[in-house]
Amino acid sequence: MKILKYLSLLFLLFLLAFIVFVATQPATYQITKQKEISTPTPFVFEYVNDFLNWNDWQQFNTDENIKYTTSENTVGEKSYVKWDNGSAMITTFAQKDSISQLYIQDNNKQTLHWKFKKTNTGTIASVTIKGDLSFTEKIYSVLNGGITNYVGTQIQESLNKINNYFVSELGEYDIKVEGLANRPKINYIEQKDSCLVKDFPKKSKALLKTMKNFIKSNDIETLDKPFVLFHNNSDPNKIVYAMCVPVKEEVLTTPDSQIQGRKYESFLAIKTTLKGDYSHMKKAWAKTRAYMLKNKYNEDKKGIYIGIYKKSIPEVNEPSKWVTEIFIPIIKKETAPKKVIVKDSTETVTADKVE
Repeated sequence: MKILKYLSLLFLLFLLAFIVFVATQPATYQITKQKEISTPTPFVFEYVNDFLNWNDWQQFNTDENIKYTTSENTVGEKSYVKWDNGSAMITTFAQKDSISQLYIQDNNKQTLHWKFKKTNTGTIASVTIKGDLSFTEKIYSVLNGGITNYVGTQIQESLNKINNYFVSELGEYDIKVEGLANRPKINYIEQKDSCLVKDFPKKSKALLKTMKNFIKSNDIETLDKPFVLFHNNSDPNKIVYAMCVPVKEEVLTTPDSQIQGRKYESFLAIKTTLKGDYSHMKKAWAKTRAYMLKNKYNEDKKGIYIGIYKKSIPEVNEPSKWVTEIFIPIIKKETAPKKVIVKDSTETVTADKVE
């Protein structure tokens, strides 16, 4: 019995010492991590600044069973992502080379400050996280080797995933010119937009999300994958386009509606398949036109230019696995009529032909 009393007393003394030790730990913390990424600063900034990409690299909420929602505008100040466990991340500032965010988990708040510094080879991305620790979090911190040990690891893994996106996901692509193809007549709905060439991947993804929500809310029956219809314009740095979805029946809309019902007739085109991120689209167009020049196909500049998202978000998150088909319209070649030689049945038989 005495041994049990001594052990119990020893345990209580140890517990008291542990509680005192935990209580004396700092109530606040600040951790900074950084990673050099071989990608221009604007691309890294835009990727981190868009909550559509957040779940691909963040290591704060990694439970696959936890669902999340984003704000309608996923970019910049006041955009947010919220998880169904009550956690939330809100962007409070975003401009050129820096982003500030507020991370809320239970009653605890943490701030994240991102800085993106241009280098000769790319970008140094650094993130500083500041926060307060509750007594429970102090205990968790002590048991896991300190706050820097486990929070710092989460930040570093997040930076590594961002780097992996640009190295592996963006760098891996394939372009294959398929050749002549016939696009059949089709009904579709469209929403027009325009943007700078560099902004097209981001803008088109957001518009695609809007179209899918419209289809779902209006219970519209679709036929195939969404596609983009490109319009010719005089500015080489600008894209004028319409996000489209094929539909079974012709859709009638009011003239002032942002989404319009349309249709086009069948036409001939040269088809090319791009496997990879949309940033390689310009190369796919160039390779297609080189094929047309080599094979003497004439581009129909008044025709319909199409890009079809065969595999894309949200079904496939990895850009290296996205599949996009593009169609450049051509002018149908006129074939010369065959010459048919007909023998004259009224030919006169002359004497020298008679035996």
